[in-house]
Amino acid sequence: MNEFQKQTVFLRGWLQGRGYNVALEAMEFARQHHQGTRKDNVTPEFAHQTEIAIHISTLPGLIFPEATIAVAFLHDTIEDTPVSRHEVAGRFGEQIADATWRMTKIDENGDKRDEDMLYQAMAACPIASIGKPVDRLMNQHTMGGVFNQKKMLSYVDFTDERIIPMMKVARRNFPAQYAAYQNIKLGLTTQARLVRSLAVTSEET
Repeated sequence: MNEFQKQTVFLRGWLQGRGYNVALEAMEFARQHHQGTRKDNVTPEFAHQTEIAIHISTLPGLIFPEATIAVAFLHDTIEDTPVSRHEVAGRFGEQIADATWRMTKIDENGDKRDEDMLYQAMAACPIASIGKPVDRLMNQHTMGGVFNQKKMLSYVDFTDERIIPMMKVARRNFPAQYAAYQNIKLGLTTQARLVRSLAVTSEET
């Protein structure tokens, strides 16, 4: 059993133990729609959603823990698969569909959504404002060996410019989730320091 399979088995058991049946259904639904591999052409595509959900399961003080995990599974479905917002709402309810939509950069017509409005919408949602930065945390965690140095620096710069400020607003909007936002911020800023430190070291050698 490989690491991805172990994570999937663990997560499914953890969700079952808490009676998170909606999240379990979202897990299976999303798994069926993410059958490819990641950019390294090796890692299963659905490993990304699984890693996000596992990290969210460790965060303290979430207002809607099950819905936040469900959105972790579903966050790329509208953007990357034929699944529509309407279908997500019909199957999982409007709260989950709304948060998923707030994390969707490309609309159902294939057009890029306004970035300012998108991040304002995330900051106003207790679910999307957790899901998006954890999505970013997992993407930054796996970008080594896939992105070149310039792309990695650009990635962490965007985190500083968009993700961290969004979380700051969300922290004021949802103070009950303060510890969760701080946990994620620490991970993101630690990754950014490492990327920048390696870049400086590379320039000096």
